[in-house]
Amino acid sequence: MKSQITVLSILSVLLLSQGCSTAELSTSGGKVELVSQLDRKDCKNLGPVFGKGGGSFGGSFISDEKLMEYAANDLRNNAAEKGATHVVTQTHQMGQAGGQYGSATSTATQQGIAYSCP
Repeated sequence: MKSQITVLSILSVLLLSQGCSTAELSTSGGKVELVSQLDRKDCKNLGPVFGKGGGSFGGSFISDEKLMEYAANDLRNNAAEKGATHVVTQTHQMGQAGGQYGSATSTATQQGIAYSCP
C-alpha cells in the first residue's frame, strides 16, 4: 500500500510539472521581433508558428498576463528554431479549464507567420 501511494505521488508531481508550461525566452528567441504587420519585400516567409503558455493543471494559478507572456516566448522560440527574425502575429486565444467549483483561464496560445529578413 505504501509503495502505491509513493508511485501515485511521483506520478502526480510529474503530471503537474508537465501540465503547466512556462516557456522562458531563449537567447535566439529574444532576437525575434513580434510585429502586427511587415511591409518589407525582402523577407522570406517561413510559415506558421505557434506558441502556448500554461496548462490544464497549473495554468489557472498564473495571471492572464503571464500566460500571454509565456505564449509569446514560446512563439518566438519556435520561430527562432525556423531561422526567423520576425513574426507577424495573427491571433491569440485564452483557454479555460473548469471543474465543480467553477472555471479559470488556464492556457494562452498565440500564432503568427515567421519571416526571415536580412
